[in-house]
Amino acid sequence: MRIRFTSQAMRDLDDLKEWLRLKNPAGFRSVASQISKTIRPLAKHQAIGRKTVREDIRELVEPRYGFIIPYTVINDTIFILRIYSAKRYPLAPADLPDNGNLK
Repeated sequence: MRIRFTSQAMRDLDDLKEWLRLKNPAGFRSVASQISKTIRPLAKHQAIGRKTVREDIRELVEPRYGFIIPYTVINDTIFILRIYSAKRYPLAPADLPDNGNLK
């Protein structure tokens, strides 16, 4: 399985990098490493994320920093939809893209 990041997930990482740059310049490396470590097992185990109110979306929780990582699976690709902290920016399920917009 391939893992792809949507443009919104990439923007989330860019925003996180900018936010952490002001607080702790070296912090982004540590956070990015933890996020990657959380996502990596999806390539072999697509159902490891917890279910959400949307049947087509599951989410991972990065345990160290508490990031929520919603994703969906389409054919042989896992799409990382967002990477966010509920502490910073709560996200409603309606804010996630429909599968038809990912292909």
